[in-house]
Parts: sequence; structure tokens; C-alpha cells
Amino acid sequence: MSKKSFAMTKNQVLFVSICSIALVLTLLLILRREQLGTGVSFPQKPYQNDGSEIMVQRLKTLVKDRQIISKGSFNKEKPAILEPLASRELKPPGEASPEEELERIWNYIYQRQYHCTESKYLGGQKTGPFAGDGAYDVCVEKQFWPDRNPSGEKCLVYSFGINNDFTFDDAIAQLGCEVHSFDPSMDLADKTVRKSGVIFHKIGISNEDKDRGFNGWKMRTLKTLLYELGHLDRHLDFLKVDTDRGDGTGFEDIVMQELLETGLYKCVRQFSFELHMPGPLTQPRLLNRCRLLYHQMRALNDGGWRLYNTTDNVRYYKTQANKDYTQRINKNNIVNRGGYVILWESSFVNFEVIGTCKNALSL
Repeated sequence: MSKKSFAMTKNQVLFVSICSIALVLTLLLILRREQLGTGVSFPQKPYQNDGSEIMVQRLKTLVKDRQIISKGSFNKEKPAILEPLASRELKPPGEASPEEELERIWNYIYQRQYHCTESKYLGGQKTGPFAGDGAYDVCVEKQFWPDRNPSGEKCLVYSFGINNDFTFDDAIAQLGCEVHSFDPSMDLADKTVRKSGVIFHKIGISNEDKDRGFNGWKMRTLKTLLYELGHLDRHLDFLKVDTDRGDGTGFEDIVMQELLETGLYKCVRQFSFELHMPGPLTQPRLLNRCRLLYHQMRALNDGGWRLYNTTDNVRYYKTQANKDYTQRINKNNIVNRGGYVILWESSFVNFEVIGTCKNALSL
């Protein structure tokens, strides 16, 4: 056999090998997509955020599984997260005492994971006993607040929990955003459009879709709202959740759980929320919720999110109890006493946005 014909045979073998490998990889990708679900399929059952160990264990695998698919898709570096020194001597999460579980989440929330060098503090009441309430920080660095594309598509903002205070929503609308405000408790007509362009929806956020849900209000999941409002083919540039359930807790755990369960955390650029943690933590239900909130935020860290701002909300206590009131006083009361609630206004940025919300749901 001539050298020329032998060379041709090697090339043919190489070509067949490459085609075979490509075919196997394609079949594996199809099988993987079928396992995780594609398109816009809605869950059969609502997410049950009871703070149980089963829920915590699910959180540990959700983001890890999705990271395997998206590994290598991003070129932005994100800061490493170091465990606070004060937390290293605590018993493992879920096994520690109420005092230690509080210490863990306390240390976590006050350790900034990223320093945003360019931000805007928007909204908030300017005067009165609750001056500053309703304001949130927006990181406007380009990787988290990118320039609009040539088509002129606006940044998209969802704001849950208004309580007749549109100062933040109006302010972020002035940055050129399309803003949708949600609050089922307000005496305002659904789909009201404000002068700022903000669109009001008389709908609440929930873990299931009901026309008469919590308090008889119309409630929707985040995924359903993205579908019904026609926003699945977009990023959610800013998601704000400042809601109250009436028992000292809020709906932030419901939202974080859905972000993690569905994969929507991959299409949200920034997330700001008020974290509610009522006492006494000696009550199992409230202790489990404390543990779940910590696990949810750590799971979001695993998905590329970094905490960059936390503000103590002790405005009520300062005006009604003691002008020198601090969160530290709150901490001393919350373990064994009812009637006290720790409120933190916290903000995350996402280093690993992959594409539209529809893309995120299909992974």
C-alpha cells in the first residue's frame, strides 16, 4: 500500500471517529434535557417551604446539578467566599442550637461578598418616623447593569410589596426601566399606569397560582408572571421583594426557593429583598425557617450570586421604643422572646447570568 493511500485511510478513520463522538454527545445532551425538563412546563405541585431537612437537602443538589451543565459558559470572575471566622466553631447547620443558628446567619449577612464600586440608592421615604424605609441599593456597574441593546429594549424590573410607597419603583423607572409593581393589599385598580410609566398589578407573589389565595388575594408564582406578562424571552434585570405575611415572616423564602427550584436564578441580574426573621427561635417552625433562609442564600452563592449590601431596618423600634435601638438589641431578644423581628434589607448581584428566563428554565 502506498503512503498516499495510507494517509487517506487515516483521515477517513479520524473523520468517522469525530462524527461518532459528536453523535454520542448529542444523544447525551438530549437525554439530559429530558431529565431536567424543557420549555415552559409548570410544576404539578406548589413548592412547600416548611424549612424541613428534606427541603435543605434538595437545595444542596439543585444548584450543583445545574452548574454541571453551565460549567465553562462564563468568563467573568467572581469573588471567592470565605466563611466568617466567628462561624467556624459552630456546629453544622441544622444541628446547632437556636443561638448558634442565629449567630451563623448573623455572621453571613454582615460579611460583604462583593464591593460594588458604582451604585445608586433609590427611593425611600424622605421624612417622618420611617424615613429611609422603602429604599434599595442598585449596583450600576456594567456587568450587572449593562447598556441597552441597539433595539432599545428597556431594563426589566419586578417589584413585590409596595404598601402605597412607589418611591423606589418611580426612581428606577427614571433610569429607563420597564417597571412592574405588585401588591394585592392595596386599594388601587389592577393595571394602573403611573406618570413614571410604572405598571401596577393587584397580584401577590406565592408558591402556587390561585385567583383567591392568601387573604383571598390573587397570587401567582414568579414563573407564571413572567409567562403571563410576556417576559420569558428577557432577563429580569432587578427583582425586589419586600413583603409581609402578618406573622412576622415574609415571602422572600418562597421567592428564593422558586428561583432555585426552576433555575430562574440564572436570568436575574440583581436581587434585593427584606429578610424577616421573627422570634422566638426556640419555636421549631421559626428555627427551621432561619436555617432554610441561610441554606437558600448559600445555594444562591453556589449559583454565582454575591451579597454586596445589607442595611439594618430598625426604623420602627427607633421611633416606637428607643431612638438608640440597634439590631444588636434585637439579636439579644429574638432567641427566647416573641414579638421581636430582625429585618435586613439585603442585595445580591449575579456573576453568572446565562441568557433569557426561558433559557434558564430549559436548563
